[in-house]
Amino acid sequence: MSVRLELLGPPRVWRDDTALRFDTRKAVALLAYLAVTGRDHGRDALAALLWPDLDRAHARATLRRTLSVAAAVGPDLDVTGDRVALTAGATSDVDEFRRLAASDDPGDWARAAALPADRFLDGFALRDSPPFDDWVRQVGDELRDDLSRTLARLVRAAIDEGRWEEAQEWARGRVRIDPLSEPAHVDLIRATALAGDRPGALHAYRVLVRLLDTELGVAPLADTLALHEDIRTGRLRAAPAAATERPSTGEGGGGRVTGRPRLVGRERELRILEDAWTDVAGERRARLIGLVGEPGIGKTALAEALAEALDESAAPRVVRVTGRAAEASLAYAAATDLVRGIGASLPEGAIRTPGDLQRVHEAVRAALERLAAEAPVLLIVDVAEQIDRPSAVLLGYLAHRLPEGILMLVCWRPGTTGGALQQAVRDVGEILTLAPLDAPDIEELVGESLDAGDVLRRTRGIPLLVHELAAAPTALGHAEVRDIVAARLAGSSETTTQVVAAAVVIGRIATPELLRAVSGRDESETVEAIEEAVDRSLLVEHAEPPGYDVPHDLVREAALGGLSLARRRLLHARVADIFARAHSVDPLGAPAGAVAQHLAAAGRDPDAADWFVRAAADAARLGAHEEAIAQLRSAVALGRRDSEVHAALGAALVRLGRYDEALIAFDQASAAADDADVRATVDHAIARVHDRRGEWGLAQSHLESAVEAIGGGDLGRRARVLADLALVLHRRGLTADARATAASAQQSGDAAGDPAAAIQAMNVLGMIALADGDQRGAEEQLEHAVARAEAHGDDDLTIAALNNLARARATRGAADEALAAARDALRRAQAQGDRHRQAALHSHLADLLHAIGREEEAMAALRASAIAFSEVQGSELRPEVWTLTEW
Repeated sequence: MSVRLELLGPPRVWRDDTALRFDTRKAVALLAYLAVTGRDHGRDALAALLWPDLDRAHARATLRRTLSVAAAVGPDLDVTGDRVALTAGATSDVDEFRRLAASDDPGDWARAAALPADRFLDGFALRDSPPFDDWVRQVGDELRDDLSRTLARLVRAAIDEGRWEEAQEWARGRVRIDPLSEPAHVDLIRATALAGDRPGALHAYRVLVRLLDTELGVAPLADTLALHEDIRTGRLRAAPAAATERPSTGEGGGGRVTGRPRLVGRERELRILEDAWTDVAGERRARLIGLVGEPGIGKTALAEALAEALDESAAPRVVRVTGRAAEASLAYAAATDLVRGIGASLPEGAIRTPGDLQRVHEAVRAALERLAAEAPVLLIVDVAEQIDRPSAVLLGYLAHRLPEGILMLVCWRPGTTGGALQQAVRDVGEILTLAPLDAPDIEELVGESLDAGDVLRRTRGIPLLVHELAAAPTALGHAEVRDIVAARLAGSSETTTQVVAAAVVIGRIATPELLRAVSGRDESETVEAIEEAVDRSLLVEHAEPPGYDVPHDLVREAALGGLSLARRRLLHARVADIFARAHSVDPLGAPAGAVAQHLAAAGRDPDAADWFVRAAADAARLGAHEEAIAQLRSAVALGRRDSEVHAALGAALVRLGRYDEALIAFDQASAAADDADVRATVDHAIARVHDRRGEWGLAQSHLESAVEAIGGGDLGRRARVLADLALVLHRRGLTADARATAASAQQSGDAAGDPAAAIQAMNVLGMIALADGDQRGAEEQLEHAVARAEAHGDDDLTIAALNNLARARATRGAADEALAAARDALRRAQAQGDRHRQAALHSHLADLLHAIGREEEAMAALRASAIAFSEVQGSELRPEVWTLTEW
């Protein structure tokens, strides 16, 4: 009995000569994953891959059922304890292709090329498993690259032996599977010319020129131009050498700069950091140090020098977080790097969706604490001034509560306004300010080849500039440092220049695969370009996260200066398209805001506006309302002025207590609405703003307008509006009308199958019962409302019901129960970022603590309430705002 998997094309599984059919695609996916990876896997890993949205227990149970289906392959499916694998007896066409492609026999290469290796799992996907689909794309890319390399070897072998027509066929195949590979087109051009078809070769060249211009915005490389000239003039007579020589990187191209700049003039600062590390590693203390200095002064170099000097016997863990200008407006961009750096130690399920991230400050701190318990940790936060605000808040939280065994270094440049993180360093840490180098330091760095005084004058003692000047060739010794860097870039090969430009446009650490996809070069070209760029200090390699980036802004400026607007837009468009595809798999790794920014830079305004709206929704789910507002305003600036955008902008402004601006946004949403239902929704939102401001007459008017607009239509929406109307009537003292309206809302909500409306109504009925002195009835209604709201997963409704339940319990004298409900409501409100409700809940908590004599805690809560209220627009003029005790 034998099992064979055909995975190159639509997947098929054979047992002996019988094609197996499975009633679930997950069984095929599981078998394909086991076959291609060729090793055993743990059940948890497989469950997370195939059912990422399920919790561990449900995912493992589903995996058990899938394994029972996949068991149709027989004993070749080996399930031993917690491990699952396919035995060596199971074969696949992927294994066959890889074996043939790795052979030294050209006959095997031809057999490998006959297999459709560019069609891995063609047409097969799992809609509910982005990680699996991402793996399929990755393997597909690898197999396509292997096939391209195999075809290139076949072309060269055929050319070497004078088999021109065969070389053409192999070259056409390579162009088909790798259409943006210039070397693939060159193979076809050369083989066609050598076969005697000069017009065909010139046509193939013109095709390449159009393709490069349209897709990449670049001209052919110099070698390709030379080949074209040889063909045009009839000079191409025989096969050239199989390999293309790598371009020279000698001094004539602008100089070589190798290695990291030497650390000079920082002995005192490095000693201070090493002493701090001794405290952390030896005495199990926590230290927080800020490194402050202008760009190029050596903050990063100093932090990295410490990382390299750490005692390896202590097995330290180094975690890096870096702020980037391109990500400064993306909520939790920097925090995502931190979370991923320590992700293995986070509590299971702590961060499974974007909405969880706001709630896990303490989970991240606890993960760091566990990490430090195993080995001391050096946490480097670089370019802190460019870290997005929500991430800075998280890092500031960690800085104030730094676990033992962690040295946290925070680097930023002076003159920046700073945020929560920098303020935390000032409050509880130490600050080292790095000064420029003096003449003796410069002399030690440059030696006798340059005049130290002249270098000091030209560089102001900035180590980065000193290093660049010292590494310049003699011919450039008197040029400006900016020109020296530009000359080094200009002297690189064309491919290297294109890859560096791609890195600059990407704007963050990029993997070789991403650099290749954006630059449009093929794999071998990209690898060689990266090596040359690193050798010439145009790119630097990073270990965590792995990838490449430009070393400093001078390289960035030089690369951008050499790009035309059209080329820059094209590169941004390529990045945007890549990130858009990745977003569905990893929304945090490829955030919608990054897609939007690249689309805007590409000049694709309508698409960018749509992605800015998506980014705003993501930010709002994270409680990052300021970022959501910025994204929505970007969408408006790019032409999205519909009611959806204005309403979302109003909702975000409400969360921040900016009520005047919110009302303007809602008015704009109403004006842009094209039907009565949308206007009714907007009227409802406006009423809620007036309710928060204590303007209950206006709130009632808008709610009654909304009810009239809905009419007998959507019963669920009508019920939600009636529930809010009941609350306003209750606030105005119209108890009988409020009770009747709330009962009608609950009945309509239940009839419509709209739990949110019914929960709102229960909450209002609980308030009315409490006001009427019906203590038992109030608590029953409110406890039921809390339970249903939690089951429904609606934090707004849960917070409201918990707040009112706390009031009801306090009235009964159950202080501990009241405090528990109030603290739960406050915790949820803080996760949402609703400043007005946070203020009201802090005030309520202060009252509860004061009532039981816990004055110090009560004053702390009262101070927090005052701070939050100060951020609510109009609170200083409208005392009614302070009376938001129930909602």
